[in-house]
Amino acid sequence: MIVNKNKVTKASLNLEMMDIARRLNLDNYKEALEFPKYFQIETVRLCNAHCPFCPVDEWDKSVPFMPESLFDKIVDEMSKYSDWIEFVAVQRAGEPLMDKNIALHIAKLKKAGIKRTSISTNASLLTEKKAIEIIEAGLDEIMFYIDSVEKEQYEKMRVGLKFETTLKNIVKFFELRERMKPDMIVRVRGVSFFDLSKDEHKHELENWEAFWGKYRKPHDRIYMKQAHNWGNQVEWGDKITDFNLTYHPCILPWSTMHISAMGIVALCPQD
Repeated sequence: MIVNKNKVTKASLNLEMMDIARRLNLDNYKEALEFPKYFQIETVRLCNAHCPFCPVDEWDKSVPFMPESLFDKIVDEMSKYSDWIEFVAVQRAGEPLMDKNIALHIAKLKKAGIKRTSISTNASLLTEKKAIEIIEAGLDEIMFYIDSVEKEQYEKMRVGLKFETTLKNIVKFFELRERMKPDMIVRVRGVSFFDLSKDEHKHELENWEAFWGKYRKPHDRIYMKQAHNWGNQVEWGDKITDFNLTYHPCILPWSTMHISAMGIVALCPQD
């Protein structure tokens, strides 16, 4: 539901809250106050890429890695609500594979009874050995960021990474997934600065989807999203859509706790 922000009423807000409860599979949105159902735990705040559309180089890196004692404390507290928690992403701002203990962290969450774990990665560090480690640790879902299947365009978007390495790593992961854990969910996501609804850009999306479609299983997801401004941290001018004239409450404050490497809890994942 999207409405003009100048016409928000008590009734429209009530409808929005009912919709938030529905999306969270709750009878009443107030149940969301019990404990977060979803988590992002940032074990590393560093990244090996310098993508032009990401402000990661501007962020505080005074604590590059989450202390193990803090991670264990978080997992211990979550273990008491493991039946309530739906999903834990072991990643937030950084590249999770720069965490040398990422497989151990996933294993600790699974031992604590967490039903679903995930990471989102640019896959440049996803060697076969590392892929086997995280699958064996119990990872349930993985998202790959790759914006183009053309070398020149990819390396413009993912500055500092090598197209051939990334592509090889992702294709190998699909093969390992098929052999080791076929029910594991794989998502492949790209970022675009084009209006993908326009005819002159549709072929780019179609080519990208066709390439990854060869590896896709029915429960996977292959999609492209438009660039955003990271909560007004990046100025793109007229390159991306302006949403200032719409009002649509975000579900994340009602559902998800985002914990940074230094132990700070952010209201928003873009904060």
